[in-house]
Amino acid sequence: MILSLLFFIHSISTSFLTGGVMPDGKVDKVVTAPNAWHAPVYGADLRVSFAPDWQALQQWNNANIGVGVGYWNLGHEMLGHAITPYVYMDVPLLRLKHFELGLRPGIGAAFVTKTYRNTVPDGHLYVDVIDANQCIGSVTNLYFPEAIYFNFPIAKGWGVSLAGGWYHISNGSIRQPNSGYNIFAGEIAVKYDWSNASQLSKVLNSPDSLAKRWSVAVAGTAGGRQVYYRDQQAFATASMHVAAYWHAHPIFRLGGGVDVFYDGAYVQRETYFGKTNLAAAQSGDCWRVGVSVQPEFVVGDFTAGLHIGAYMYDPIKELEPKSEAEKTATGRLDKPIFYSYDLLKAGSAGYPDGWLYTALVLRYHLPWHIFVQGMMKSHLTKVEFVSLGIGFYY
Repeated sequence: MILSLLFFIHSISTSFLTGGVMPDGKVDKVVTAPNAWHAPVYGADLRVSFAPDWQALQQWNNANIGVGVGYWNLGHEMLGHAITPYVYMDVPLLRLKHFELGLRPGIGAAFVTKTYRNTVPDGHLYVDVIDANQCIGSVTNLYFPEAIYFNFPIAKGWGVSLAGGWYHISNGSIRQPNSGYNIFAGEIAVKYDWSNASQLSKVLNSPDSLAKRWSVAVAGTAGGRQVYYRDQQAFATASMHVAAYWHAHPIFRLGGGVDVFYDGAYVQRETYFGKTNLAAAQSGDCWRVGVSVQPEFVVGDFTAGLHIGAYMYDPIKELEPKSEAEKTATGRLDKPIFYSYDLLKAGSAGYPDGWLYTALVLRYHLPWHIFVQGMMKSHLTKVEFVSLGIGFYY
């Protein structure tokens, strides 16, 4: 497999990146710049792309797949550095003789040098301190580099590329603290391309070539998470999903479905820290039910989608810490389905996710109508938990 890919090397590029980390409360405390971007953040990438003769890539306007490794200096000694190996897909949207526009979505890992545990002062572990990294609690994290690029060929395969994008580092709340980093950065790259764009074949498939317009899927996942780093507790998580999809094109399908979530973090408990007290919790509060819109992109047997949903049943919202005047006689709140909430705090310790939820869902379809699934459930940029599972499609 690896040797065959080497035969299809498409391009090699090296780049320089610079930008800033989005302020989100925790980052502000670390860099002592409230409500301000701290810059510069800078980094470098080395990427190698391949163009194997796969129909799944030809359907994507002769896209390429690639591997890369990056480096980030996160702009502050308390945030440290990150090494980021990843895989990506290079999707051309527009090809002209002297210009190319495209997308470059990716997924990988981020290994960071500074976490809460190696920056907290001696003797202060599991204490709220301002002179420690309260953004990341683990060395190994997930990495999502997503960019839009502009390529400008120069001569004899050489070219210059400009890009801009969003780069996310998070451990999926497997270990707290985990506010994560959301980096927005620009990139300039030097690229050598072995291909000749004029010789690339045309897209083979059209919507009319679809053998199937509708499909259904049922999936279940399981995982775990922490809520607050001082608790040092892990809670089980799980989910069930039922959805129907309309296949608009060989590379895109649009679905809608029902999601059931179990989050063991919402059990009745009182802690010394107070930040995660759930004295009014009941046995059913661990369950939530929502409906979601599920756009997904298709690459052969692989699908990737960002599901966006709203909770129809959500007892957790009644547990959010509020003033005594806002609570009912049972010690709980009484909220409608849709309500206002603080987007920056949502998903943090002691705060529910609000009525809106999102999920990044990756699936790989196997024979016998079976697929494996990975899911990262979040509230915008706040990750609630990561889970793995299996499903059935027809």
